[in-house]
Amino acid sequence: MKPVSQPSTMASEQLKALSAWLRLILLVLAGSLVVLQMQGCSSRATSQAEIDRLTQPEPDSVRQRAIRRITLAGAYFAQEQMDAAMQETRAALQIDPDFAQAYSLLGLIHQRNNAVDLAQQSFETAIRLTARVSTSGDEIGAVLHNYGWFLCQQGKYSSAQYQFAMAISQPGYRQLGQTWLVNGVCQVRSKQPVQARNSFEKALGFAPNDPTARLELALLDWQDGNPSQARRMLGDINTGAQATPSSLWLGVLLARALKLESEMNTLGERLAQKFANSPQAALWLGRKFDDK
Repeated sequence: MKPVSQPSTMASEQLKALSAWLRLILLVLAGSLVVLQMQGCSSRATSQAEIDRLTQPEPDSVRQRAIRRITLAGAYFAQEQMDAAMQETRAALQIDPDFAQAYSLLGLIHQRNNAVDLAQQSFETAIRLTARVSTSGDEIGAVLHNYGWFLCQQGKYSSAQYQFAMAISQPGYRQLGQTWLVNGVCQVRSKQPVQARNSFEKALGFAPNDPTARLELALLDWQDGNPSQARRMLGDINTGAQATPSSLWLGVLLARALKLESEMNTLGERLAQKFANSPQAALWLGRKFDDK
Protein backbone atom coordinates (compact mmCIF):
# COMPACT_ATOMS: atom_id res chain seq x y z
CA MET A 1 0.00 0.00 0.00
CA LYS A 2 1.31 3.36 -0.94
CA PRO A 3 2.04 5.31 2.21
CA VAL A 4 0.31 8.65 2.81
CA SER A 5 2.83 11.31 1.95
CA GLN A 6 3.66 14.06 4.48
CA PRO A 7 2.56 17.56 3.49
CA SER A 8 5.11 19.80 1.91
CA THR A 9 6.58 22.71 3.85
CA MET A 10 4.43 25.22 1.92
CA ALA A 11 1.28 23.25 2.60
CA SER A 12 2.21 23.01 6.27
CA GLU A 13 2.60 26.78 6.48
CA GLN A 14 -0.77 27.28 4.79
CA LEU A 15 -2.45 24.98 7.31
CA LYS A 16 -0.91 26.89 10.18
CA ALA A 17 -2.10 30.16 8.73
CA LEU A 18 -5.60 28.76 8.18
CA SER A 19 -5.73 27.47 11.77
CA ALA A 20 -4.77 30.91 13.04
CA TRP A 21 -7.58 32.49 11.02
CA LEU A 22 -10.10 29.96 12.28
CA ARG A 23 -9.06 30.64 15.87
CA LEU A 24 -9.44 34.36 15.26
CA ILE A 25 -12.89 33.92 13.72
CA LEU A 26 -14.04 31.76 16.62
CA LEU A 27 -12.77 34.31 19.12
CA VAL A 28 -14.62 37.11 17.30
CA LEU A 29 -17.82 35.07 17.20
CA ALA A 30 -17.55 34.21 20.87
CA GLY A 31 -17.05 37.89 21.71
CA SER A 32 -20.03 38.83 19.60
CA LEU A 33 -22.23 36.33 21.40
CA VAL A 34 -21.22 37.76 24.75
CA VAL A 35 -22.00 41.29 23.52
CA LEU A 36 -25.35 40.20 22.11
CA GLN A 37 -26.27 38.45 25.33
CA MET A 38 -25.37 41.58 27.30
CA GLN A 39 -27.35 43.73 24.88
CA GLY A 40 -30.29 41.34 25.16
CA CYS A 41 -30.34 41.72 28.92
CA SER A 42 -30.11 45.48 28.61
CA SER A 43 -32.82 45.51 25.93
CA ARG A 44 -35.15 43.43 28.06
CA ALA A 45 -34.59 45.74 31.01
CA THR A 46 -35.22 48.80 28.84
CA SER A 47 -38.26 47.19 27.26
CA GLN A 48 -39.80 46.41 30.64
CA ALA A 49 -39.10 49.96 31.78
CA GLU A 50 -40.82 51.27 28.65
CA ILE A 51 -43.80 48.98 29.22
CA ASP A 52 -44.11 50.20 32.80
CA ARG A 53 -43.85 53.82 31.67
CA LEU A 54 -46.23 53.63 28.71
CA THR A 55 -48.92 51.29 30.03
CA GLN A 56 -50.91 50.68 33.16
CA PRO A 57 -50.54 47.46 35.12
CA GLU A 58 -53.36 44.97 35.43
CA PRO A 59 -56.11 46.64 37.48
CA ASP A 60 -56.07 45.61 41.10
CA SER A 61 -59.69 46.17 42.10
CA VAL A 62 -62.31 43.53 41.50
CA ARG A 63 -64.61 45.98 39.68
CA GLN A 64 -61.85 47.22 37.37
CA ARG A 65 -60.99 43.70 36.33
CA ALA A 66 -64.66 42.93 35.74
CA ILE A 67 -65.02 46.10 33.65
CA ARG A 68 -62.21 44.93 31.39
CA ARG A 69 -64.05 41.68 30.69
CA ILE A 70 -67.46 43.28 30.21
CA THR A 71 -65.97 45.84 27.81
CA LEU A 72 -64.64 42.98 25.72
CA ALA A 73 -68.02 41.24 25.98
CA GLY A 74 -69.71 44.39 24.67
CA ALA A 75 -67.37 44.46 21.68
CA TYR A 76 -68.21 40.84 20.86
CA PHE A 77 -71.91 41.61 21.26
CA ALA A 78 -71.65 44.49 18.79
CA GLN A 79 -70.03 42.11 16.29
CA GLU A 80 -72.85 39.55 16.73
CA GLN A 81 -70.44 37.04 18.32
CA MET A 82 -72.89 35.92 20.99
CA ASP A 83 -70.96 32.89 22.26
CA ALA A 84 -67.82 34.96 22.88
CA ALA A 85 -69.89 37.75 24.44
CA MET A 86 -71.52 35.22 26.76
CA GLN A 87 -68.17 33.79 27.86
CA GLU A 88 -66.68 37.20 28.61
CA THR A 89 -69.80 38.24 30.52
CA ARG A 90 -69.59 35.03 32.54
CA ALA A 91 -65.93 35.79 33.29
CA ALA A 92 -66.88 39.29 34.47
CA LEU A 93 -69.52 37.89 36.81
CA GLN A 94 -67.12 35.30 38.17
CA ILE A 95 -64.80 38.17 39.08
CA ASP A 96 -67.56 40.43 40.45
CA PRO A 97 -70.93 38.70 41.07
CA ASP A 98 -72.49 42.06 42.08
CA PHE A 99 -71.77 43.79 38.76
CA ALA A 100 -75.18 45.09 37.61
CA GLN A 101 -74.04 46.10 34.13
CA ALA A 102 -72.76 42.59 33.48
CA TYR A 103 -76.23 41.18 34.21
CA SER A 104 -77.70 43.92 32.01
CA LEU A 105 -75.52 42.88 29.08
CA LEU A 106 -76.33 39.26 29.81
CA GLY A 107 -79.99 40.19 29.42
CA LEU A 108 -79.30 41.67 25.98
CA ILE A 109 -77.38 38.55 24.95
CA HIS A 110 -80.26 36.29 26.03
CA GLN A 111 -82.67 38.60 24.24
CA ARG A 112 -80.65 38.34 21.03
CA ASN A 113 -80.66 34.55 21.44
CA ASN A 114 -84.46 34.61 21.86
CA ALA A 115 -84.19 33.31 25.44
CA VAL A 116 -86.82 35.73 26.76
CA ASP A 117 -87.23 34.23 30.23
CA LEU A 118 -83.49 34.22 30.86
CA ALA A 119 -83.27 37.79 29.60
CA GLN A 120 -86.03 38.89 31.99
CA GLN A 121 -84.30 37.18 34.92
CA SER A 122 -80.98 38.82 34.02
CA PHE A 123 -82.49 42.30 33.86
CA GLU A 124 -84.36 41.80 37.13
CA THR A 125 -81.10 40.77 38.79
CA ALA A 126 -79.33 43.82 37.35
CA ILE A 127 -82.00 46.20 38.67
CA ARG A 128 -82.02 44.50 42.08
CA LEU A 129 -78.26 44.94 42.30
CA THR A 130 -78.44 48.65 41.46
CA ALA A 131 -80.73 49.07 44.48
CA ARG A 132 -78.62 46.93 46.81
CA VAL A 133 -75.06 47.78 45.79
CA SER A 134 -73.62 51.30 45.68
CA THR A 135 -74.03 52.21 42.00
CA SER A 136 -73.51 55.45 40.05
CA GLY A 137 -76.38 57.22 38.32
CA ASP A 138 -74.70 56.56 34.99
CA GLU A 139 -74.62 52.81 35.62
CA ILE A 140 -78.21 52.74 36.87
CA GLY A 141 -79.32 54.68 33.79
CA ALA A 142 -77.56 52.24 31.47
CA VAL A 143 -79.24 49.26 33.14
CA LEU A 144 -82.68 50.92 32.92
CA HIS A 145 -82.07 51.84 29.27
CA ASN A 146 -81.27 48.24 28.34
CA TYR A 147 -84.24 46.89 30.27
CA GLY A 148 -86.52 49.43 28.62
CA TRP A 149 -85.36 48.36 25.17
CA PHE A 150 -85.96 44.72 26.08
CA LEU A 151 -89.51 45.54 27.16
CA CYS A 152 -90.11 47.52 23.98
CA GLN A 153 -88.99 44.53 21.92
CA GLN A 154 -91.55 42.46 23.81
CA GLY A 155 -94.32 44.93 22.92
CA LYS A 156 -94.63 46.20 26.50
CA TYR A 157 -94.53 49.82 25.44
CA SER A 158 -95.85 51.56 28.58
CA SER A 159 -93.42 49.66 30.81
CA ALA A 160 -90.59 50.37 28.39
CA GLN A 161 -91.27 54.10 28.39
CA TYR A 162 -91.36 54.10 32.17
CA GLN A 163 -87.87 52.54 32.26
CA PHE A 164 -86.59 55.10 29.74
CA ALA A 165 -88.01 57.95 31.83
CA MET A 166 -86.35 56.53 34.93
CA ALA A 167 -83.02 56.25 33.06
CA ILE A 168 -83.22 59.86 31.87
CA SER A 169 -83.92 61.06 35.41
CA GLN A 170 -80.74 59.51 36.86
CA PRO A 171 -78.18 62.16 37.95
CA GLY A 172 -74.95 61.79 36.02
CA TYR A 173 -76.42 59.56 33.30
CA ARG A 174 -74.38 60.22 30.15
CA GLN A 175 -76.34 58.50 27.35
CA LEU A 176 -79.39 60.73 27.40
CA GLY A 177 -79.47 61.15 23.63
CA GLN A 178 -79.53 57.40 23.01
CA THR A 179 -82.30 56.88 25.53
CA TRP A 180 -84.44 59.63 23.98
CA LEU A 181 -83.83 57.97 20.60
CA VAL A 182 -84.97 54.48 21.58
CA ASN A 183 -87.84 55.98 23.53
CA GLY A 184 -88.97 57.60 20.29
CA VAL A 185 -88.64 54.32 18.39
CA CYS A 186 -90.78 52.65 21.02
CA GLN A 187 -93.37 55.42 20.78
CA VAL A 188 -93.54 55.00 17.00
CA ARG A 189 -94.21 51.30 17.50
CA SER A 190 -96.96 52.10 20.00
CA LYS A 191 -98.51 54.56 17.53
CA GLN A 192 -97.72 57.72 19.48
CA PRO A 193 -96.37 59.97 16.70
CA VAL A 194 -96.59 63.24 18.63
CA GLN A 195 -94.67 61.86 21.60
CA ALA A 196 -92.21 60.17 19.25
CA ARG A 197 -91.48 63.43 17.47
CA ASN A 198 -90.71 65.08 20.78
CA SER A 199 -88.34 62.26 21.74
CA PHE A 200 -86.48 62.37 18.43
CA GLU A 201 -86.10 66.13 18.66
CA LYS A 202 -84.71 65.69 22.19
CA ALA A 203 -82.25 63.12 20.80
CA LEU A 204 -81.11 65.58 18.12
CA GLY A 205 -80.45 68.10 20.87
CA PHE A 206 -77.65 65.81 22.05
CA ALA A 207 -76.48 64.64 18.59
CA PRO A 208 -77.72 67.01 15.84
CA ASN A 209 -76.53 64.77 13.01
CA ASP A 210 -77.75 61.44 14.36
CA PRO A 211 -78.94 59.63 11.20
CA THR A 212 -81.52 57.46 12.97
CA ALA A 213 -83.28 60.39 14.65
CA ARG A 214 -83.26 62.37 11.40
CA LEU A 215 -84.64 59.44 9.42
CA GLU A 216 -87.39 58.83 11.97
CA LEU A 217 -88.39 62.49 11.93
CA ALA A 218 -88.36 62.50 8.13
CA LEU A 219 -90.66 59.46 8.15
CA LEU A 220 -93.05 61.28 10.48
CA ASP A 221 -93.01 64.34 8.18
CA TRP A 222 -93.70 62.10 5.17
CA GLN A 223 -96.60 60.42 6.97
CA ASP A 224 -97.92 63.88 7.86
CA GLY A 225 -97.97 64.75 4.14
CA ASN A 226 -95.01 67.14 4.23
CA PRO A 227 -92.45 65.80 1.71
CA SER A 228 -90.48 69.05 1.52
CA GLN A 229 -89.86 69.10 5.27
CA ALA A 230 -89.10 65.38 5.21
CA ARG A 231 -86.51 65.89 2.46
CA ARG A 232 -84.85 68.70 4.42
CA MET A 233 -84.74 66.55 7.55
CA LEU A 234 -83.25 63.62 5.64
CA GLY A 235 -80.50 65.94 4.41
CA ASP A 236 -77.39 64.27 3.03
CA ILE A 237 -77.81 60.92 4.78
CA ASN A 238 -78.22 59.11 1.46
CA THR A 239 -75.02 60.46 -0.04
CA GLY A 240 -72.65 58.74 2.38
CA ALA A 241 -71.99 55.66 4.45
CA GLN A 242 -74.98 56.33 6.72
CA ALA A 243 -77.45 55.44 3.96
CA THR A 244 -79.72 52.48 4.64
CA PRO A 245 -82.36 50.72 2.53
CA SER A 246 -85.06 52.60 4.47
CA SER A 247 -83.45 56.02 4.04
CA LEU A 248 -82.83 55.49 0.33
CA TRP A 249 -86.37 54.26 -0.30
CA LEU A 250 -87.80 57.21 1.60
CA GLY A 251 -85.58 59.46 -0.52
CA VAL A 252 -87.03 57.85 -3.65
CA LEU A 253 -90.60 58.43 -2.46
CA LEU A 254 -89.87 62.03 -1.49
CA ALA A 255 -88.18 62.82 -4.82
CA ARG A 256 -91.11 61.29 -6.69
CA ALA A 257 -93.64 63.29 -4.66
CA LEU A 258 -91.67 66.48 -5.37
CA LYS A 259 -91.28 65.59 -9.05
CA LEU A 260 -87.47 65.41 -8.84
CA GLU A 261 -87.10 62.64 -11.40
CA SER A 262 -83.31 62.76 -11.72
CA GLU A 263 -82.86 62.58 -7.95
CA MET A 264 -85.38 59.76 -7.73
CA ASN A 265 -83.53 57.68 -10.34
CA THR A 266 -80.14 58.34 -8.74
CA LEU A 267 -81.38 57.21 -5.32
CA GLY A 268 -83.19 54.23 -6.79
CA GLU A 269 -80.10 53.06 -8.64
CA ARG A 270 -77.98 53.49 -5.51
CA LEU A 271 -80.54 51.46 -3.56
CA ALA A 272 -80.51 48.64 -6.12
CA GLN A 273 -76.70 48.54 -6.27
CA LYS A 274 -75.83 48.93 -2.59
CA PHE A 275 -78.68 46.89 -1.07
CA ALA A 276 -79.60 44.56 -3.91
CA ASN A 277 -81.22 41.94 -1.67
CA SER A 278 -83.32 44.33 0.40
CA PRO A 279 -87.14 44.50 0.19
CA GLN A 280 -86.79 48.20 -0.65
CA ALA A 281 -84.65 47.39 -3.69
CA ALA A 282 -87.34 44.98 -4.88
CA LEU A 283 -89.92 47.74 -4.50
CA TRP A 284 -87.77 50.10 -6.57
CA LEU A 285 -87.13 47.55 -9.31
CA GLY A 286 -90.87 46.80 -9.44
CA ARG A 287 -91.71 50.52 -9.26
CA LYS A 288 -94.16 49.76 -6.46
CA PHE A 289 -94.35 53.29 -5.13
CA ASP A 290 -97.59 52.75 -3.25
CA ASP A 291 -95.86 50.26 -0.90
CA LYS A 292 -94.21 52.24 1.88
